Amino acid sequence: MKKFILACLVVSTIIACSPKTETASTFAAPADLNSYNLDSSANIDLVKKMVAAFEAGDSATYRSLYADSAIFHENGKDMNLDQNVTLFNYFKSNGITVKVDKVDPIWEIVNKEASPNGVTNYVMSFQQTIYKKGDKEVKVIVSVVNGMKDGKIVEEWDIYDTKPMLDLMNQK
Repeated sequence: MKKFILACLVVSTIIACSPKTETASTFAAPADLNSYNLDSSANIDLVKKMVAAFEAGDSATYRSLYADSAIFHENGKDMNLDQNVTLFNYFKSNGITVKVDKVDPIWEIVNKEASPNGVTNYVMSFQQTIYKKGDKEVKVIVSVVNGMKDGKIVEEWDIYDTKPMLDLMNQK
């Protein structure tokens, strides 16, 4: 028994001291895989940049991150990029400031097959936002899905509870 334990100790020491081999930095998806997730990517960085532009009220940067033909589905209401950007002026004219408390979790889904509009990559996120008007504030969690294509956001789905925001907007 002592020889067996000693042999295990020697083998584990040799394995622990062996030089590590480098692994490939790209992911080779198995042929039968329909999709996979990423926890970091250029598309995730782009969505984070979009969130920062939204929070800062920087409509020029915000607009530049979307395809000109981007479609938004905000709580089931469809709109184009121009209609979506008007929200910046609406918040500002109503004295509302936006702070994004955190974007977590956030991940990218890469699909093997493209949707009818050619999208294979979607960034999913939960954005915890704080809307403030005067000394009143409300916290709203927004579930966001961004369809990504050619380095731009081409479609976006936003779902959130509108009641706290409407109550805040209606305050004098």
